[in-house]
Amino acid sequence: MEINKELIAETAINILNRGGIGSLTMRSLAMELDIKAASLYWHIKSKGELYDIVAEKISAGMKPACSMKNAKNYLTETAKLYREKLLRVRDSVEIFMQSAPVTQERLELIKNCIICLLHIGVSERNCMIAANMFNNYILSFVADEMRWNTLSQGRNSKPEAREANPFISVLGQELELMSGEEQFTRGLDVLFAGFRILK
Repeated sequence: MEINKELIAETAINILNRGGIGSLTMRSLAMELDIKAASLYWHIKSKGELYDIVAEKISAGMKPACSMKNAKNYLTETAKLYREKLLRVRDSVEIFMQSAPVTQERLELIKNCIICLLHIGVSERNCMIAANMFNNYILSFVADEMRWNTLSQGRNSKPEAREANPFISVLGQELELMSGEEQFTRGLDVLFAGFRILK
């Protein structure tokens, strides 16, 4: 079996999905690849580089079908693809937070987002601020989703624990909650409305 960065990234994602980021070590990765830990360092120099290639693998293929000429749609579809890919990998948000966006796929995403933000009227002066807000919104939304899903699964495994969702009851009345995707899209709309007034 030829060891390459593609195989390393896929194997690391398998480890993450089984045991989370705490189980992803250079030693556990080497064991999964059936090589010695010292041999792994021929391919990746550090855990930071490992996180970079995992984040790059998750980012691969995030290209909306719509044209960049419709900048708002392009950004919305990019955000939805980003969210879907993050949700498929356990602790993916932490991986992204601990890695630098310096790899090819991630740089391409950033470039396309900046072009689209300029198209919707964000000034060059505020473009990086808007791009960071866009990225951080997606990451924080997915982190909340993953955390809430974990908590909900824990509660559902105990039939005697029938606690109400604390976010449903507000001011003594039941609120109808939107689905996760609806909330996500509505949040994007709020961001874009704010971006349009940036000078």
